[in-house]
Amino acid sequence: MPQLVLLTGLLVAGISLFLMVRPSVMAGLLDRVFGSTWLYGAALLRLLLGAVLIGSADTVRYPLVVESFGWLFVLGGLTLVAVPQPVLLRMVGWFGQLPPAATRSWLAVALLIGLFLVYAGLA
Repeated sequence: MPQLVLLTGLLVAGISLFLMVRPSVMAGLLDRVFGSTWLYGAALLRLLLGAVLIGSADTVRYPLVVESFGWLFVLGGLTLVAVPQPVLLRMVGWFGQLPPAATRSWLAVALLIGLFLVYAGLA
């Protein structure tokens, strides 16, 4: 099961790193995902990744932290389907209009979370 945490970390870190290199892609990606039915796919992915982290937490180093990240993923997935579409689009629009430096700062946090999950899965 630590392999699932490792793969989740690699996924989060890889996507974050790609978007850090090309922050201009972020606005189009956000519009495409949150302005269509892909939103439900993103919510499902978050729920599944959260379930993986929660279920695998006891097999890795720092189980409480990994489980907490899992619950945050689940909460994020549920929030995507619970927040009304206009409010969600307004929040996504704000995030998509951030300057590249601010976008990279947010993505750096996501990259660190991904790298932590890789470490937790390997240790």
